[in-house]
Amino acid sequence: MTLSKLATFSLILAAASLSACSTVKMPNLDFFKSSEFEEDAKSLSDYPKVSETPTAPTDVRSAALWDIEAKKLIRERDAFNEDRAASSEPAKSEAELEREAAALRAKVRAYQADDPQ
Repeated sequence: MTLSKLATFSLILAAASLSACSTVKMPNLDFFKSSEFEEDAKSLSDYPKVSETPTAPTDVRSAALWDIEAKKLIRERDAFNEDRAASSEPAKSEAELEREAAALRAKVRAYQADDPQ
């Protein structure tokens, strides 16, 4: 008995949903007839065909030019590293580092004490 009630309920629900869908009116949208899209539709034929396109790009540097540019970058990198190594200061001792840290902490405390909050 419950199976027949479920089948009847499902049939009524399906009929109601189909009748509800038929009452919705959708506007007839024809995009290609409107003036906004007319030019775009006409220019579609201007695109090249796939068979006419090149298989590989023609504006790529040769391997020799890539090598020249890479060697130039390597020289610039090495010159930068040499400048850094030449201008490096001698390593500071532990006591010097501790004195600098204490001086920086004192500056921070002075700045915090001056803050009006």
